[in-house]
Amino acid sequence: MQVCIGLVFYIGFGVVGGLLGSRLRFPGSVLIGAMLSVIAAKQVLKVDWELPKEYGFILYVLVGITVGASFKPEMLHLLPKIAIPVALSTFTLVGMGLLLAVIFAKIGILDRSTAYIATSPGAMSSLIALALDSDAKTLIVICFHFFRLLFIILTAPFVLKYFLH
Repeated sequence: MQVCIGLVFYIGFGVVGGLLGSRLRFPGSVLIGAMLSVIAAKQVLKVDWELPKEYGFILYVLVGITVGASFKPEMLHLLPKIAIPVALSTFTLVGMGLLLAVIFAKIGILDRSTAYIATSPGAMSSLIALALDSDAKTLIVICFHFFRLLFIILTAPFVLKYFLH
């Protein structure tokens, strides 16, 4: 019963925050609104309900559907034209993450598994799932990716505005 109450609570506050965020009309405002609304409600009401285990599965399926539906056959024709920037970006991001992971592990801040998954670029949901399936400390991985995502979401509108002008 508590799980159902928590799910309704999170969905309700998330929808309200998302609707408020949508009025701001900047990149990521719906996501930011939903996220900040749930965080604020949890802090004010001093609640921390667990989401049902099935929620993660449903969310992964919905993300998979969204990514799959966004695939266009033209992407296969576009990839050769952008292969060098894609490869350069990928190897740079993964390489820098690996370098940070090695540094964090060497100086004893994090164990190797946690350091690698926490500093790897990519979809937060996928990396958290990987952390759950490995010996990495999942809460630390979540913290790394949550704050990185929050930073990107909060700064992206300003960076985009700067680059567009």
